[in-house]
This record gives sequence, structure tokens and C-alpha cells, in this order.
Amino acid sequence: GKPVYFRYEGRDYAVRLTDVMLFPQGYAAVLTQTELLDEPSVIVADIGGWTVDLMRLDNRIPNAATCRSLELGMIRCLDEIAEQVRRSLNLSLTGAQIENVLRGSPDSMDDRVKAIIQREAGIYARRILSAIAEAGLDCRAMPVVFLGGGAGLMKRYLPQGGVLRPVILDDDKLNAQAYERLASQVAGHAG
Repeated sequence: GKPVYFRYEGRDYAVRLTDVMLFPQGYAAVLTQTELLDEPSVIVADIGGWTVDLMRLDNRIPNAATCRSLELGMIRCLDEIAEQVRRSLNLSLTGAQIENVLRGSPDSMDDRVKAIIQREAGIYARRILSAIAEAGLDCRAMPVVFLGGGAGLMKRYLPQGGVLRPVILDDDKLNAQAYERLASQVAGHAG
């Protein structure tokens, strides 16, 4: 209940926190997918820059025992692709160039380079599925929601038959918007 005082960029602030709500990463975005609300179990895989954060929802409730954070984020994927291109063709690509190819955007890149990028992206997608399985979550037994910066990659490079029902949420604003709605709903029920 006491205010916290601090100075930022030459201005003094006093902030009093009256309420804090904490939800697992990706939870609110999944709740926006009405077709998943009746599923008994759903895997959530939030593919960020440094990590892939995993969680299973059972009857829409996060199962804390299934939460894992794997060091398999998109930065690692881009670094590995760049290394393979360097080894194979002695070329140094930027992350922006690689991401452009991964999105399927038009560019002037040599087809040999694109083939390496696409092959390595497929390997990365399979590695994520393997890591999810090693974490004790079976992608072939329940739907998987992919979100975060790497969700678009999974849309294009997910191996056939590797996931029972993939749901790709590649809108980078969806999670924040959904948390705002969820917090409003919880605050409305509480007060």
C-alpha cells in the first residue's frame, strides 16, 4: 500500500500498486481461440527470441508442472542458419536477410542460399517438436498453439503429421491485447 518513489529521465515519480495480476506466458492469447476452449488438453509453445516457453492447459487451466523454458528461441535458429550458409557457401548473411527468406518475401537471393535457409528452418522446427516431446508433451496427442515471434516460422516449416492440430497465432499484438481483456474481466468479477 505504500508508494514507491523513483526518478526516471529527470522526473520524479510516486507509484502505488493497488492490484497485481499474474498469468502464464501465452495464456490469454490461447483463450481467444474459441475452437480450443472445449479441448481437454492443449499445449502452448511461445517461441521468443531466446526461449521457447511451454505449458499445457488442462480444461483451460494452466498446469504448472508442465511449464518449461527451452533455450531454442529464434535467435539461435537464425545463428545456426547463418553458420550453415557460411560453411556451405562462404557467405555472411544478416538476420534480416534470413528472416526475409523464412517469411517467403521476395528478394534477390541465390536459390542455393534459399535452399539452405529453408532446409535449416525445417530442421529447427523438427528440433522444437522433439524438445516438446522430451519435455513430456505429445504434439501428436493434443492441439499445439504456437505463438510469439517464431510462430510464423512454424506455419511454413512444420513437418507434416508432426502435430495433431497446430494453431498458429502469429499476430504479435494478440497476446498483449488478450491480457488486457483478461485483466479487465478478472477485475470486473473481483470488484
